[in-house]
Amino acid sequence: MSVSFLDPDLFAASFDAAALRPAPGQVVALLGGPAAGRSALLRAIAGLDADVDPVPSAELGLLGARPHFFPWLGLAENLAFGLPGATPFAREGLIANALVRVGLSAAADRRPGTLSLGELQGLALARLSLLRPKLLLIDEPFAGLDEQAQHRLAEPFADLCTQGRPAVVIATASVEESVRLADRILVLPQKPGPFAYRLDNLLPRPRDPRSVGFVALRRELRRALEKEFGGEQPVVAVEVAA
Repeated sequence: MSVSFLDPDLFAASFDAAALRPAPGQVVALLGGPAAGRSALLRAIAGLDADVDPVPSAELGLLGARPHFFPWLGLAENLAFGLPGATPFAREGLIANALVRVGLSAAADRRPGTLSLGELQGLALARLSLLRPKLLLIDEPFAGLDEQAQHRLAEPFADLCTQGRPAVVIATASVEESVRLADRILVLPQKPGPFAYRLDNLLPRPRDPRSVGFVALRRELRRALEKEFGGEQPVVAVEVAA
């Protein structure tokens, strides 16, 4: 008996990744589908390999589940690498403001290894807010965080997706997050093939989850997911041959 798992690269290759790249100021959500395939497609949009985490820059930034920093430097020193052209005075002010926004103002001299996962994600948000990349890839960065940490980072996260009008692609399993942030929502299939559903979100920002329009779009997307996955999404597609 042999067992083969869905190849994330083959899954991503079944779509025209280049055509999915959003325009400046637009947020596209990749919703549903196998998690590995979702991540591979996200990276393919930027021309990256499935397992590559790019060095953040003014051109491209990735916010994923486990951000990386220089472990021997303090938080403020890590953020300073995103501001090579700023004067020392301007750099100090920008870094201080960025740390305040994510609740790390008292931790500027600490090192990344002493932070919780929620604090690391806050530091990643601060770094990207300073770099303001033209293309921003978001790969379920808060999936491992508790509700309190997610709530604390919700506002700076939403600001990151809109300030400076970056082109944003979000890979997510959350209908709520898709409707709240994305202008275009693409429901991925469970196997390589065409999109299961496409939805343009015309609700004005900020989007209130209690509004009639928000509730209607959320219901529509849940129906699309249930139709494609039968109410349950497989984490991985497995094929068994005797």
